[in-house]
Amino acid sequence: MPNPSTPQSALARRALIEDIKQDKKGWLQHGVAALAVSLLGLGIAGSVVLTGAAQETSANPGAASSVTASRDSASTSRSSARAALDPAKLKSLADQRAEELNKTDEAVAQAAKSKAAAARAKALKSASAATRAEATKIADGKATAQRATAKKAASTGTSAAAPAASSGKDCLPVTGGYSIAARFGQVGSWARYHTGFDFAAPVGTPLHAPASGVVTNAGGGPASGWAGNYVTIRYSDGTQSLMAHMSTVSVSVGQTVSACQLVGAIGMTGRTFGPHVHFEIYPSGVTPGDVYSAVNPVTWFAAHGLHP
Repeated sequence: MPNPSTPQSALARRALIEDIKQDKKGWLQHGVAALAVSLLGLGIAGSVVLTGAAQETSANPGAASSVTASRDSASTSRSSARAALDPAKLKSLADQRAEELNKTDEAVAQAAKSKAAAARAKALKSASAATRAEATKIADGKATAQRATAKKAASTGTSAAAPAASSGKDCLPVTGGYSIAARFGQVGSWARYHTGFDFAAPVGTPLHAPASGVVTNAGGGPASGWAGNYVTIRYSDGTQSLMAHMSTVSVSVGQTVSACQLVGAIGMTGRTFGPHVHFEIYPSGVTPGDVYSAVNPVTWFAAHGLHP
């Protein structure tokens, strides 16, 4: 009960505050109720939508497949709808591709050929250096032996022995321990047309004059580009022989030699694939070294009773 002594205005304020508190409680209760109703309404609406969709799908089973089909149709590659390429254009493209491949093959082949040529040149250079060293060694040994013989002859008061001459019977350039590496007229990677007869034997194997004659070249000469060190001998009928690729030469130009007399040794000078002597025969009037004027040495050997 209000105090009689309390002012009237204070009582009025207190009554207003009490009313506001009551209103707040009411508003909160109304808000919670409204939120609950809203959530319930959303749940019911979702159920209705799902039920309707399920019914529509079951009632029209082709709808889903129609949607899928239209989507697949949209994603299908356009290549199936492209026009066929022009055959002439296809052939042109194929020809261009073939030409490119041919150029590539040619480039690879050329590179391989260049590499092989470089390797062969390196091997030939190495072999040539080894041959020169071997030739120098042989020459030094021969000079030492000659000095020893001369010294011995001087100490005993006798003359030095002359080089052994043949008994007059002809012989092959290599008298033994050889193999036939190539014959006249053969064709291979080493020659377009072989113009001589090859006796293969180790470097330093002695070489002999096949018959009596006069030396017309000894060592270097016009044919050295391919023959290296070579000896040519002219015989009584004007025929000349050529022995190529020698490591050492034991005769000189203008010297008369007898059949089977030592004229030098096998080597690898000039253009050669291995140690051997390349033996050629030239008819009278032909300069030795003009390779395509050479004749088959086997015929000449047979005329002298020689059979390699």
